[in-house]
Amino acid sequence: MILVVDDDLSFAENCAMLLESFDFEVSVAFSGTEALSKIKLLQPDLLISDCCMPGLTGMQLCEKVKHAPASAQLPILLMSGSMQCDVAKNGHYDAFIKKPFSVESLLMNIRKLLDMKAGALRGTNQELN
Repeated sequence: MILVVDDDLSFAENCAMLLESFDFEVSVAFSGTEALSKIKLLQPDLLISDCCMPGLTGMQLCEKVKHAPASAQLPILLMSGSMQCDVAKNGHYDAFIKKPFSVESLLMNIRKLLDMKAGALRGTNQELN
């Protein structure tokens, strides 16, 4: 499951429909606060979040997710169309994509992050055996 977070309702819904067309299961949140609740409830495999949102920003969301033991391993793809979003100062995400982006670029980043998570889980399972 992929959780898409963006305060732009149209963008979030369109992104979800696009990902669903590639057979991903998707849930949408329209704020950082809503995303935190959905992360606890749904335990997604990947978080895709806009950087610049009112209230709890994408940067703050990333920090909270990575500092919480239950979600620290959740891969995060941060996205932004704003030049005001200074992503360099925050290392709490795993990949960044600039809006507007191509479908190919989005899918490449998603697959990379999901493969990274799957590899980490395989490594954990091997350690347990």
